[in-house]
Amino acid sequence: MNGLIRFSGSVSCLTLVIWTMSLQAAPSTNVVVKVLDGDTIVIRHKDGGKAGKESIHCIRGAAAPHLDQPYGEQARDRLQKLVAGKEITHSGPVGRPYKKFSAVRFRTEQEMLAVTLVSEGLAWVIESELEDMHAKPGSPKKLISEAGPLLKAQEEAREAKRGLWADQNPVAPWEWRDRAKAGK
Repeated sequence: MNGLIRFSGSVSCLTLVIWTMSLQAAPSTNVVVKVLDGDTIVIRHKDGGKAGKESIHCIRGAAAPHLDQPYGEQARDRLQKLVAGKEITHSGPVGRPYKKFSAVRFRTEQEMLAVTLVSEGLAWVIESELEDMHAKPGSPKKLISEAGPLLKAQEEAREAKRGLWADQNPVAPWEWRDRAKAGK
């Protein structure tokens, strides 16, 4: 009898762990209510404890040019065509040092937004956002599933001189911001 109780307890604990992990890993479905720039959107949450509330997020892994920068308006307009008023899922938030909003992995039914923007030459890859934050401490670095496609998309866009890569010396948005702050 004692063995049965231990087994039941183990099954219950295992069920609880799996259920908890599924809650944490489950992507959230939302509606895009506004596109602020080429990598930042306002979403209205459709499920969970935030249902009906709005929040602002960046697209994880991709940084579009600022609106006053070459290709900034094109990036915003393209993102608007891709997502405005549409349902979108997101997961995996990380902080973005040069913006006050978190960066999350966004996906429409057809595509990962970061990969689309980068492949069209409308955004840079932010390599620091490609690390999987759910890896155990002390374990080797693990990358998010989009890391390979993102890096490949950027290299192909650069080689084909698509979008911002058509410029002789494209300036990354974080460098653009630093130059503006310095008054250059």
